[in-house]
Amino acid sequence: MRSHLYKSVVLLYVAFLLSSCTGVGTTASTRYYLIDPIEYSNISAVRPMSIEIINLQIPQYLERFHIATRSSESQLEFSEGHQWGENLRKNLLRTMARNLSALLSTMDIGTPLNRSASSPDYRVQIHIEQFEQESNNKVKLVARWQLSSSEAQTKPSGVFSATLQGEETIKEENYEQIVSVMRQLYGKLSERIAETILAQEK
Repeated sequence: MRSHLYKSVVLLYVAFLLSSCTGVGTTASTRYYLIDPIEYSNISAVRPMSIEIINLQIPQYLERFHIATRSSESQLEFSEGHQWGENLRKNLLRTMARNLSALLSTMDIGTPLNRSASSPDYRVQIHIEQFEQESNNKVKLVARWQLSSSEAQTKPSGVFSATLQGEETIKEENYEQIVSVMRQLYGKLSERIAETILAQEK
């Protein structure tokens, strides 16, 4: 009788240990993402130039580390298990600088994070108005930017805008795909900004 009771206790204990281990194994870990620069075929600038990105602003809801998506036109969802590896605004600012550096063939790109000692030929202010997956499972980027030259008295500032949407339909909760499309769209926005700068040189 005691032997049977002892075996039962041992079996219950082993079952408890196995269930505990299984519980630990199924706990999902948080994944972290960044929007990296694009590799371009260089666009040759007319002359060596210095660019200053004065500021880059994003909506307050994108300041969170949790990646945002839209479940409807006016409803946001934030992922606990998929987050940005750093402050998104700083990530976008640094990536824009590297993208413009490649597109304009210049290393002289100043930002609030990395000031340049040169007097800039052009200054850019960027406002990201929307940048996330929409309820139609496609990523959308809406932005505007203001460009001014060092000759602001003779050349008025130009204000430009772009609405870009990814062609890929995002698979359910595929955050790696979401970030990949965001990177592509942000690379296209960088091209648009570079084109407006080069247009001033003509």
